[in-house]
Amino acid sequence: MKVNLKTKIKYKGQEYSSVEELPPEARSAYEKAIAADSATLSTRIVFNEREYASPEQMPTAERQLYEDAMKLAHDTDGIVPAKNEASAGLLTPGQWRLVILFVTLVLIALIVLFLTR
Repeated sequence: MKVNLKTKIKYKGQEYSSVEELPPEARSAYEKAIAADSATLSTRIVFNEREYASPEQMPTAERQLYEDAMKLAHDTDGIVPAKNEASAGLLTPGQWRLVILFVTLVLIALIVLFLTR
Protein backbone atom coordinates (compact mmCIF):
# COMPACT_ATOMS: atom_id res chain seq x y z
CA MET A 1 0.00 0.00 0.00
CA LYS A 2 1.35 3.43 -0.89
CA VAL A 3 0.57 6.17 1.62
CA ASN A 4 1.35 9.71 0.58
CA LEU A 5 0.70 12.50 3.08
CA LYS A 6 1.10 16.09 1.96
CA THR A 7 0.56 19.23 3.98
CA LYS A 8 0.15 22.71 2.59
CA ILE A 9 -0.18 25.70 4.89
CA LYS A 10 -0.95 29.06 3.33
CA TYR A 11 -0.15 32.17 5.35
CA LYS A 12 -0.30 35.68 3.85
CA GLY A 13 -0.03 34.29 0.33
CA GLN A 14 3.01 32.15 1.10
CA GLU A 15 2.76 28.35 1.01
CA TYR A 16 4.60 26.06 3.43
CA SER A 17 4.93 22.26 3.46
CA SER A 18 4.94 21.86 7.24
CA VAL A 19 4.45 23.69 10.50
CA GLU A 20 8.22 23.51 11.05
CA GLU A 21 8.82 25.63 7.92
CA LEU A 22 6.66 28.49 9.21
CA PRO A 23 8.45 31.62 10.46
CA PRO A 24 7.88 32.29 14.18
CA GLU A 25 5.04 34.82 13.73
CA ALA A 26 3.28 32.56 11.22
CA ARG A 27 3.67 29.53 13.49
CA SER A 28 2.18 31.48 16.38
CA ALA A 29 -0.80 32.55 14.23
CA TYR A 30 -1.21 28.96 12.99
CA GLU A 31 -1.24 27.51 16.51
CA LYS A 32 -3.75 30.13 17.69
CA ALA A 33 -6.03 29.48 14.70
CA ILE A 34 -5.94 25.71 15.22
CA ALA A 35 -6.57 26.06 18.97
CA ALA A 36 -9.52 28.42 18.36
CA ASP A 37 -10.97 26.30 15.52
CA SER A 38 -11.04 29.45 13.40
CA ALA A 39 -8.71 28.14 10.70
CA THR A 40 -10.00 27.19 7.29
CA LEU A 41 -9.00 23.57 6.79
CA SER A 42 -9.54 21.67 3.60
CA THR A 43 -8.88 18.01 2.98
CA ARG A 44 -8.46 16.16 -0.26
CA ILE A 45 -8.28 12.39 -0.10
CA VAL A 46 -7.27 10.44 -3.19
CA PHE A 47 -7.75 6.70 -2.89
CA ASN A 48 -7.32 4.39 -5.90
CA GLU A 49 -7.39 7.46 -8.16
CA ARG A 50 -10.79 8.59 -6.82
CA GLU A 51 -11.04 11.87 -4.94
CA TYR A 52 -13.08 12.42 -1.78
CA ALA A 53 -13.64 15.63 0.19
CA SER A 54 -13.94 13.75 3.47
CA PRO A 55 -13.69 10.22 4.87
CA GLU A 56 -17.48 10.13 5.22
CA GLN A 57 -17.81 10.15 1.41
CA MET A 58 -15.64 7.04 1.08
CA PRO A 59 -17.03 3.51 0.79
CA THR A 60 -16.75 1.56 4.05
CA ALA A 61 -13.73 -0.59 3.10
CA GLU A 62 -11.75 2.36 1.76
CA ARG A 63 -12.66 4.48 4.78
CA GLN A 64 -11.37 1.76 7.14
CA LEU A 65 -8.05 1.59 5.26
CA TYR A 66 -7.81 5.40 5.33
CA GLU A 67 -8.50 5.53 9.08
CA ASP A 68 -5.95 2.77 9.73
CA ALA A 69 -3.31 4.61 7.68
CA MET A 70 -4.00 7.89 9.45
CA LYS A 71 -3.77 6.19 12.85
CA LEU A 72 -0.45 4.63 11.83
CA ALA A 73 0.82 8.00 10.61
CA HIS A 74 -0.07 9.69 13.88
CA ASP A 75 1.07 6.87 16.19
CA THR A 76 4.49 6.22 14.63
CA ASP A 77 7.23 7.91 12.71
CA GLY A 78 7.05 5.07 10.17
CA ILE A 79 5.43 7.22 7.53
CA VAL A 80 7.22 10.30 6.28
CA PRO A 81 5.68 13.03 4.15
CA ALA A 82 6.29 12.78 0.43
CA LYS A 83 9.21 14.71 -0.94
CA ASN A 84 8.54 17.75 -3.04
CA GLU A 85 9.53 17.16 -6.65
CA ALA A 86 11.95 20.10 -6.39
CA SER A 87 13.80 18.45 -3.50
CA ALA A 88 14.00 15.01 -5.11
CA GLY A 89 17.53 13.84 -5.99
CA LEU A 90 18.87 13.70 -9.52
CA LEU A 91 18.69 9.89 -9.66
CA THR A 92 17.08 7.21 -7.53
CA PRO A 93 19.33 4.72 -5.70
CA GLY A 94 18.54 2.06 -8.31
CA GLN A 95 19.46 4.42 -11.13
CA TRP A 96 22.76 5.25 -9.38
CA ARG A 97 23.57 1.54 -9.17
CA LEU A 98 23.01 1.20 -12.92
CA VAL A 99 25.23 4.21 -13.65
CA ILE A 100 28.01 2.79 -11.44
CA LEU A 101 27.70 -0.63 -13.09
CA PHE A 102 27.86 0.94 -16.57
CA VAL A 103 30.91 3.06 -15.69
CA THR A 104 32.62 0.01 -14.16
CA LEU A 105 32.00 -2.05 -17.29
CA VAL A 106 33.33 0.74 -19.53
CA LEU A 107 36.48 1.02 -17.38
CA ILE A 108 37.04 -2.74 -17.52
CA ALA A 109 36.60 -2.67 -21.30
CA LEU A 110 39.13 0.18 -21.61
CA ILE A 111 41.66 -1.63 -19.41
CA VAL A 112 41.29 -4.82 -21.45
CA LEU A 113 41.63 -2.81 -24.69
CA PHE A 114 44.85 -1.12 -23.54
CA LEU A 115 46.36 -4.37 -22.17
CA THR A 116 45.79 -6.22 -25.45
CA ARG A 117 47.66 -3.64 -27.55
